[in-house]
Amino acid sequence: MVIVGFHAVLDILEKSGFLDGDKLFIARQSERSDGRLAKILSKAERARVQVIRKNYSELNAKAGAKNHQGILLERAGELELKGFTKNDFIAAEKGIYLALDGIQDPQNLGAIVRSAVGLGVRGIFLPQKDSAPAGATAMKASAGTLLHMPFCFMGSVASLMQFIEDKRPEIPLIALDSTGEILAAQDAALQNETPVLLVVGSEQGLSPLALKRATHVRKLRMDNALESYNVSVATALALYELNRAE
Repeated sequence: MVIVGFHAVLDILEKSGFLDGDKLFIARQSERSDGRLAKILSKAERARVQVIRKNYSELNAKAGAKNHQGILLERAGELELKGFTKNDFIAAEKGIYLALDGIQDPQNLGAIVRSAVGLGVRGIFLPQKDSAPAGATAMKASAGTLLHMPFCFMGSVASLMQFIEDKRPEIPLIALDSTGEILAAQDAALQNETPVLLVVGSEQGLSPLALKRATHVRKLRMDNALESYNVSVATALALYELNRAE
């Protein structure tokens, strides 16, 4: 696992500190006066972690992206994400949860997680197939907030919605789709007595079965000059509307 960027590296170090086997890679051109770098190097020195200096081109190859800010943390194993289950959701008294249907860009996943953390989402359902991995790229795009969001990895979003309908049919299942009514502040009242599931798809839209199983279909206000929002922007706007009553 490779974690890139100052926010992501600092966040994971706040959570776990350096672990045995960690390797810290920094750019040879890095400014020693950078306070963030000085803080990380100080932690690395105390933990006796190997610090390796590389050229930017070498870091680009290792990160698989150029926006690593000149710092990478290499750690054995996968990200230690928080988790929850479908039954935890069914037992919840209230709160907004997200289900992501067909989100395959890890940059979008990370941006969605960042907004979700800021707007109080309790957990995110993510299909195990045909979804962006909750890995290093998403971690970077989330500015480290990926570690604060509980995830439930499951089958299809449509099967999740059927499970919820079978167990607690009173739970609102809100699909974000251009065919729906405008999402408005009064929709925030849907979470007064039960949890709410907001189902969001890619720019290509939700799967037909997920859309069919929604109890509410909503769309966002948008000028006719625009065909669609980026999915991370759309999710943030929808979450904001659902939180307006608080």
